[in-house]
Amino acid sequence: MSFDIHWSNLESDTRLNESIKNHLNAYLGSISLPSYVCNLRILDFSLGKIAPNITLREISDPLDEFYAGLNEDEPGVITPSPNDIQFLVEVEYKGDLLVTLAAELVLNYPSNGFMTLPVKLTISNVGLHSLCLVTYLSKRLLISFLCDISDADLDGNESLLDPKGRVLSPRRFLERISIIRNMKIETEIGQQHSGEGSVLRSVGRLEQFLLEIFKDFLRKEVSWPSWIELDFNDDNQEDL
Repeated sequence: MSFDIHWSNLESDTRLNESIKNHLNAYLGSISLPSYVCNLRILDFSLGKIAPNITLREISDPLDEFYAGLNEDEPGVITPSPNDIQFLVEVEYKGDLLVTLAAELVLNYPSNGFMTLPVKLTISNVGLHSLCLVTYLSKRLLISFLCDISDADLDGNESLLDPKGRVLSPRRFLERISIIRNMKIETEIGQQHSGEGSVLRSVGRLEQFLLEIFKDFLRKEVSWPSWIELDFNDDNQEDL
């Protein structure tokens, strides 16, 4: 069974987009950067206007792990209630999410830190197709990705280059979950340096590095046994 969500309410929510941007920047600030890049940060984040396709697969009671996980962080005890519910859904997304980043490429030849070049990167064409748990309990919405689903469009993307930018896809066979299965990165650098071999090699390594860190971020933050939590306890509205 498929159903619609009010995606326009999410994509136009500046507070939500800013919150996601800040969370991603916090993650970028917590990881070690390779020697050829510094000052990597996200300038802008937009969920885009194209909603994911969501198909309901199963309805059940929430897993015990959700209660146990929430109770570790709560002063009170959260127990099951008749209003608690869990959905197993298939999520397919090939939309227009857009992320703009900035960084500085560090050229370490002929000496370390010989030159830094400002670059601007744009991430788009994000593709994913996964099974996901969506759980509602105690006025909280919990979302956790379980595994990837075979998809001819995403699995068959062997290309790493696109006429208008670099299209990156996982080089290895699918793990249990990658979440991001396709991602396009376009990089802008100063025209005077755009054809230099060392610059182009650094750009290519930076783009592949971004693919890996975004995949790692999603695995750590939103794939089982982790989840993201939206807390509506402070929301004056009764419905979502």
